[in-house]
Amino acid sequence: MKRTLSYILTFTLLILSFFCVPFTSSAATYEPDREIYAEAYMLINLDDDSYPVVAEKNIDERLYPASLTKIVTAMVVLNHVKDLQATTKMSQTAYDALLGTGAQVAGIEVGEELTIDMLLYLTMVYSACDACHVLAEYVAGSADAFVALMNEYVKSLGCKDTNFVNPDGLHDENHYTTARDMATITLAALKNSDFVRYSTATEIQYKDMTLPHTNLMLQPGYVTYYYEYAQGIKTGSTEEAEYCVITKASKDGYNYLAVVLKSPRQKINGESYETKCSFVDAKSLFEWAFDSLKYTTLASENEVISEVAVEDGKDADSVQLVAKENTNVIVPAALDKSAIIIEPVEKPEYIEAPVTKGQDVCKANIIYGDEVIATIDLVAANDVELSTFLKVINAMKSFFGTTVVKIILVVIVLLVILYIFLVISNNKRKKKRRQQKTERAQMRDNPPDDFLPPPQKRG
Repeated sequence: MKRTLSYILTFTLLILSFFCVPFTSSAATYEPDREIYAEAYMLINLDDDSYPVVAEKNIDERLYPASLTKIVTAMVVLNHVKDLQATTKMSQTAYDALLGTGAQVAGIEVGEELTIDMLLYLTMVYSACDACHVLAEYVAGSADAFVALMNEYVKSLGCKDTNFVNPDGLHDENHYTTARDMATITLAALKNSDFVRYSTATEIQYKDMTLPHTNLMLQPGYVTYYYEYAQGIKTGSTEEAEYCVITKASKDGYNYLAVVLKSPRQKINGESYETKCSFVDAKSLFEWAFDSLKYTTLASENEVISEVAVEDGKDADSVQLVAKENTNVIVPAALDKSAIIIEPVEKPEYIEAPVTKGQDVCKANIIYGDEVIATIDLVAANDVELSTFLKVINAMKSFFGTTVVKIILVVIVLLVILYIFLVISNNKRKKKRRQQKTERAQMRDNPPDDFLPPPQKRG
């Protein structure tokens, strides 16, 4: 009966889970110990496939992306163009689209022929808006058709708060995104080796000009911004968006992605000149992470975490639960491991034998400072054989312990009692009739002296 109930519950849960949005657990985030000027930011560790966010602020606030848009422009092109050495020309329509906008351009002339490869370098390194429009026409025939592809692409990645109206990032009230969505987009883009090649080049050669990457963190001449561990990826700025940057940094085997939106241009640290704070913010986030965070093993493989009862086990009524694998988590370098709590989640009341070593049983949350910083799998530490005798006994107990069976047994007992009562009553009546019959027979054979026989009928 328990097994049948278990099947029913399992089936019900599976049906319910089909209609539910999967729950995603996130790792802990920490507060940087230095000032960050941006309206919104994310710092993401790239060394874990789950991409844990270690610091964040206003990540779901809708803001203007400016030229961060070009990350999506480049990815749509890469998803639709197989031959990156194919060529196309600047049309009059593409040229006119930017007249009077003040947009940054590479100076591509009408009729000028360029490879898709060069146009992508101009887009990602120099943030050339004219290159974006040439690519848009080549891929989709028009900027509007290309924008439709851009919005389809970000929706396919799961972005819910992003909408584009152009391929270059020039300001429009309906052209917006969030730090979370831009992180999702960039993480997907970094899986494309061509995108990495375009977005991390420090400079390109075009028309006898050396065009540097717009990320000033890559330029040693900009002392305030330069960060030797930085790599690419894209910058953006408009009056409404202020200053934005998405960039990577790698140091001592650690890799991070910073997403910075709407950072101001202002005087900081008592300086007399105004600073583009997006680069300062990204640099500060990286320095804080490299100085203050580290990977720490919070649960070792086969470390005993808990135990669970075993039903029908031979020579064992419980089994220990151990961590399935080593769990390394980004935590503050000064973390005291004694402050860590590992708490099983939805641990079953018991599991049925046989149990196999390494069998998944449940999960456990690793908690630090009242926050779940990781979730691990707990497995059986050893085998537990099935006891057939115990299984039979327990099955009988289980069967006879159910309410329905109890009611049936009570009814059967009552029926048996009633039957016995009826049998006894019937036997008493039979005995009495036999006794009466015997007495009548005795009277016939030995009538008393005053007995008068009944009158006989005349013929």
